[in-house]
Amino acid sequence: MKLSTFIGDKAFYRRLIAVSLPLILQQLVTASIQIVDNVMVGRLGETAIGAVSVVNQLFFVVIITTFGVISGSTIYMAQYYGAKNQSKLNQTYRITLYASLLVAFIAFIIFSVADTFLIQIFTTNPVTIGLAEDYISIIRWGLFGFAISIAISSSLRVVGITKPLLWISVFTIVLNTVLNALLIFGLFGFPELGVIGAAIATAIARFVEAALSLWYMWRRQNVFKWDWTRIFAVEFSLIKAILIIGFPLLLNEIFWSLGQTTFLYAYSTRGDGALAAMNITNSISQITFVLFQALGTASAVFVGNKLGENKLVEAQDNAKRLVFAAGVVAVAIGVVLFVLSGLFTDFYSIAELTKSWAIFNIRVNALFVPLYTMNVTLFFIIRSGGDTKSTLLMDSGFMWLVAVPAALSLAFFTALPITWMFLIVQGTEFFKVLFSISRYNKKRWVRNLATETPLVTV
Repeated sequence: MKLSTFIGDKAFYRRLIAVSLPLILQQLVTASIQIVDNVMVGRLGETAIGAVSVVNQLFFVVIITTFGVISGSTIYMAQYYGAKNQSKLNQTYRITLYASLLVAFIAFIIFSVADTFLIQIFTTNPVTIGLAEDYISIIRWGLFGFAISIAISSSLRVVGITKPLLWISVFTIVLNTVLNALLIFGLFGFPELGVIGAAIATAIARFVEAALSLWYMWRRQNVFKWDWTRIFAVEFSLIKAILIIGFPLLLNEIFWSLGQTTFLYAYSTRGDGALAAMNITNSISQITFVLFQALGTASAVFVGNKLGENKLVEAQDNAKRLVFAAGVVAVAIGVVLFVLSGLFTDFYSIAELTKSWAIFNIRVNALFVPLYTMNVTLFFIIRSGGDTKSTLLMDSGFMWLVAVPAALSLAFFTALPITWMFLIVQGTEFFKVLFSISRYNKKRWVRNLATETPLVTV
């Protein structure tokens, strides 16, 4: 295949930059502020880092599950937008919002009645458990703000609206950081609350973000029309179609997030120092993930919208160009991360051994960025066409058949340090890429869902 197949014209790249750049900047700001927040908690010691790390992992499961629940509706949303079907577009938006809030409500109940049980899966240190309980008792309230924000931002992204999301995120992230500084350390007369202060700051920021997102949707309404008299007006056949397309995605996200949680459990067998190292690794490595949300949005716009317009050949051409462009950027990001790997660890009040573990793992992530990016790009492209069974096999299916058994085997049947455990587990990405390419080449994702009736879809 010729290289020119993977290179688009100027119009393609201008549109790609217009859609993706605000999201990349948003993710860079988010990653940078998260590093600062993590450093603030890190000044409280390894126990505090471990407590926050455990709770954040539990919330990570909720976040990913939410994405899974709303993925089916956003796939249809992207194609209905391409097909200019306003009625179905509005209905899918309502479904997205209600589904997200339902996940938040269920998670809130679970974190209210089973918080100690969940925390004790990762640590037996009573101090760490106590701090984690304090943290989760506050931050769980922010779930409802997150649910509203993620539903609105996901809906706007699939139709190519990204700039307002950047400014909302910048404001709320800066607010979160300022509140963290005031409430964790008790600056300018505020109470010194430590881990509890970090939880309060995050919960407040979540609700502010939700309020700004709702305000934008209400004021503009340039794509999604919101009629209070029709807030529950949704066709059952559309719900049924979305459930069938979305159920494999929901399973994927649940099992994928549980797989990530299992990885942390496996690494936690090496002690609280390993938990702290993984927290730092994940925080700093966020710089590598600036591409991922942008790729999801670009796939919806350049592939999903085109499929909805019934421009199937153009959708396939755009998919190839996205793979190539993402690969080039991924290499550059990996180099930057490798060079900066040891820059931030000195700000943490942790042992030198823990720092060395974190630096090693960050460099592993830096080397594997092109592989991660290839897998993510193919995942979003295939998802855009509704081939959700393939995405289930590619992502969580591969994880639970290969990566999770590898992590647990290394944890319980070897004495390898966390660094070599992490390297081996991440190395399974090589085999995942080969499997993802095979599913992409089958082209079952090349479908126009907008012209299929829900009954045909099922």
